[in-house]
Amino acid sequence: MWKKVLISSKTIQDIDVLKVAHHGSKTSTTMEFINAIQAEVSLISVGKRNPFGHPHSSVLEHLKASGMTIYRTDLNGAITLKYADGQSTIIKNHP
Repeated sequence: MWKKVLISSKTIQDIDVLKVAHHGSKTSTTMEFINAIQAEVSLISVGKRNPFGHPHSSVLEHLKASGMTIYRTDLNGAITLKYADGQSTIIKNHP
C-alpha cells in the first residue's frame, strides 16, 4: 500500500540507490515502483540459504528488467554505500 501512495503522490525524485525491502520478498518491490523511482543500483540484504527463498525470483526479474545493478549480501558479502559531495560509491566486501 505504501508504494502506491508514494507513486501516486509523485514525491519520489532523483533516487540513485534502492535498498530492497524485506530481503526481496515477493511483495517487497513491484515493477510499478521500480519504474517510478528509476534507481541505478539496488541493494538486497539477504542471508545465504535462507529458508524463505529470498530474494524472490520475480523481484530479481523486475530489478534486472529495469537495468539496475544488483548487489546482494548473500553473493557479494557486506556492502557499504559511501555518500559524499553528492556522489555515492558502492564498496563490496567479499564473503
